[in-house]
Amino acid sequence: MEEWDFVDERELQNWKGARICLTCQHFAYGVDAHCRTMVACNLRQQQIQQGDHLLKRCRHWSPTWQDQAGWCPEYG
Repeated sequence: MEEWDFVDERELQNWKGARICLTCQHFAYGVDAHCRTMVACNLRQQQIQQGDHLLKRCRHWSPTWQDQAGWCPEYG
C-alpha cells in the first residue's frame, strides 16, 4: 500500500451521510514502516488523503457485506 499513488481529488465528491469511503466495501487501512496509519481504496489500489475517508466518496462506493448479512451472520 505504501507504494500506491493517491486518488485524484477530482475523482472524489463531498458527501454528508453514511456513504463515505470509510463505509465502503473497498476501503482498507494499514500502517507504514513508521507506524503511521494509511487509508486506501483496494479497488483503485490508491491511497486516500487523511481525512477524505471521513468526508468523501467516489462513484464506486459499495455497501459492506455487513449491510446484507448483519454483524454476526454465523449466529443466525
